[in-house]
Amino acid sequence: MSYIADGIRREETFVGENGDYDALFRSARILSTEAVWPAAFAEAFRGLAAQGADVLCLTISARLSGTYRSAEAAAREVTGELGAGDVPRVIAFDTWTTSAGIEFLVRRAHRLAAAGATMEEVVYELDRARSAQGIVFTVPDLEVLRGSGRLGAARRAVAGKLDRYLVMGLREGGIVDLGVAHGTRGMGRLMVEQVPEGTRDLVVTHYGKRGVGARDTFAEVRRRFPKAAVRVKDGGPVVSRHLGLGSVSLAWDAPSQD
Repeated sequence: MSYIADGIRREETFVGENGDYDALFRSARILSTEAVWPAAFAEAFRGLAAQGADVLCLTISARLSGTYRSAEAAAREVTGELGAGDVPRVIAFDTWTTSAGIEFLVRRAHRLAAAGATMEEVVYELDRARSAQGIVFTVPDLEVLRGSGRLGAARRAVAGKLDRYLVMGLREGGIVDLGVAHGTRGMGRLMVEQVPEGTRDLVVTHYGKRGVGARDTFAEVRRRFPKAAVRVKDGGPVVSRHLGLGSVSLAWDAPSQD
């Protein structure tokens, strides 16, 4: 995906390779992101299909972005070009999630494929896993969500209240309100309360520079899940543009069945 700051277009790349986008965003007067067009997906799909590979494309939730619709349109186009029979298959999959939630599903799909699972088996397992894993998040400035058109009544009620953090989550890809916390410690505690007992793999994601919210969330995760694997990652410029700098999310993987 791409983002545009004061008329200059930049492509998002791998974690740690996007420069100081926090400073860039804070100094920019105009910020926007650019959709991934079906033609871009189709080009990638054709290249892989030409090598004889089946293609399974995992995208951000269709209820948050038009990316899935672009990928699905490209999958239909390339599938039509390939024709019927024993040919490479191209499937777009709506993950119902974003950020580290997508990473968990990509890693699961890779493990299954490497173990010899069929395309149908991988899709079946991902469908189960996307319902069992979870992601919650909070934003420091609800005006960002207001501008996106995703600010519901409960969120409007919290907007502007000092040191109050609305914790939200994704349910089948759509945003739901989970509660309001006081201070960053309370925010971290409320987010961790959403995580099921026995969870073994979690990711705390900060959007922009890592701040006190991410640190307090990490500390709360460590307190409640001392034996779990916990990573802290940068969410990257595109999602940061839509959530706002200083936002924090917490994602957890579904229990492994493989």
